[in-house]
Amino acid sequence: MNNVIIIDDHALIRSGLTDALTSAGFNVIAEAASKSEALAVLNKLTPDFCIVDLNLGDGNGVEIIRAMKSKTLQTKYVVLTMNDDQDNLDRAKISGASAYVLKSSPINELIDVLKSISEGIELFKVVGKVNKSIPSKDFGLTAKELEVLQLLGTGATASIMGKQLFLTEATVKTHLAAIYRKLSASNRAQALSIAITHKLINE
Repeated sequence: MNNVIIIDDHALIRSGLTDALTSAGFNVIAEAASKSEALAVLNKLTPDFCIVDLNLGDGNGVEIIRAMKSKTLQTKYVVLTMNDDQDNLDRAKISGASAYVLKSSPINELIDVLKSISEGIELFKVVGKVNKSIPSKDFGLTAKELEVLQLLGTGATASIMGKQLFLTEATVKTHLAAIYRKLSASNRAQALSIAITHKLINE
């Protein structure tokens, strides 16, 4: 029987997981609600599996995985989280986690992941839809063009932008033409959509 430790700051989630895992034949030997509690438990026990949330009151689940992976490779870590972004998934994978499971997934899918890992399948598993992050890109925009782009998002006219940036209206229009060209945008709405997607401006 595989021994499991559950780390989550919500008591209801820990209780629900314990019931489901016990019914599936796993042995939950301990629970923890914070990073400090988790490290204390993991320094005393060496479970087969550790199910860990990312967001804990006093730290991050990835920090726990990193700290414990440096001491023993026996325990397999499965991240169970609401965080559906690629950046958190990548951090979990690099830290040494064996799987990344979204809390929106059915409990049986988590159990299937645990069983497959216990059978020796080492391929990193992702359960649930993770939103792929789009790499940031500056498009070669100058500092002044970025200032103009930011004001573009406020709905300001070229004339108003010029007054705020101490530029002539003609100069602002020259910057706007360069921005559209560099972003391959044909109008204000398209330029702003591209800028927001690539985090060039604040929404």
